[in-house]
Amino acid sequence: MQSFIVEESLNSVKVFWLDQERLRAELYRTAQKVGTGDKNVVKIVLFGSLAENRAVPGSDADILIILKQSSAPFLTRIEEWSEKFSVDFPIELFPYTEEELDNPVVQNAMIKGITLFEQ
Repeated sequence: MQSFIVEESLNSVKVFWLDQERLRAELYRTAQKVGTGDKNVVKIVLFGSLAENRAVPGSDADILIILKQSSAPFLTRIEEWSEKFSVDFPIELFPYTEEELDNPVVQNAMIKGITLFEQ
């Protein structure tokens, strides 16, 4: 199990920081695997503090997954995709369908986010 939190001792002080570059690389690899393995996935986007270089050790990774379709309720989709999109870091998933793209969360993610996968 790898950690994305780096610890360094400087004299009597311990300093912790989040290795954002390594974490984004792992999220990219995971998104590529998930996206290529499921034809229902249109796009996967990283957004929020990690995409904007503001993440700290207590942050999570906000992941938008755009699906062609899904008849499952939103909360059920979160559970389903949490099993598929798993890394050793806290993740908050937002699995929306193409029909739900008018949602403000989705629009913000599309504008400010980093595309990790796209069909």
